Amino acid sequence: MKQDVPVSCTCGKVKGVIRGLGAHNSNHVRCPCDGCQSYAQYLGRADDMLDERGFSNIFQIDPSTYEIHEGMEHVAGVRITRTGPIRWYADCCKTPLGNTLPRGGIAFLGVLPICTGHKGTDKAVVDMVGPVRAIANARTPQPIGARVKTFFMLMHLMRLMLLWRIRGGKSWKPFFDKETLRPLKKPVTLSDAEREAFEAKVIS
Repeated sequence: MKQDVPVSCTCGKVKGVIRGLGAHNSNHVRCPCDGCQSYAQYLGRADDMLDERGFSNIFQIDPSTYEIHEGMEHVAGVRITRTGPIRWYADCCKTPLGNTLPRGGIAFLGVLPICTGHKGTDKAVVDMVGPVRAIANARTPQPIGARVKTFFMLMHLMRLMLLWRIRGGKSWKPFFDKETLRPLKKPVTLSDAEREAFEAKVIS
């Protein structure tokens, strides 16, 4: 079932909506990677963003369905590494808003459920976007069953991204300039020392 899901930072200064969200048009994964864990530490919200094993829950969507109506002046971006994604958040209260590639154009946006009012492990997240399809960026070798799940998850995501591109063309909402496809706000990149400090807190 599709639904329009309100988006808000914790303090309410940034507000928006995800249009027509449902299990059929999203890709729900769990990720334990150093980047996701370091990001949670950077925002000071590890308890809200990670489970006890250091996993983030993320659902990936068509960015054209994600709208920010208020508070764009509070939106900021950070890159944990020089080649990693841009992780967008509300600088007023450190609420994660979405993860994108460094430039617009490719229809892909990863959303952490906290901006929809849910902790990543809440049952409400499954009700919203369906069950977790697989673990992304697994830190240890996975059994054959998990690897099969990962394969089908990737096929599902590729199909969605193709449909999103056909339907909407080059993606730019909500964080990029429509003409240049460059970020509306220049993200900061952590220094090596900053990244290493956050990675020291990573759960292996």
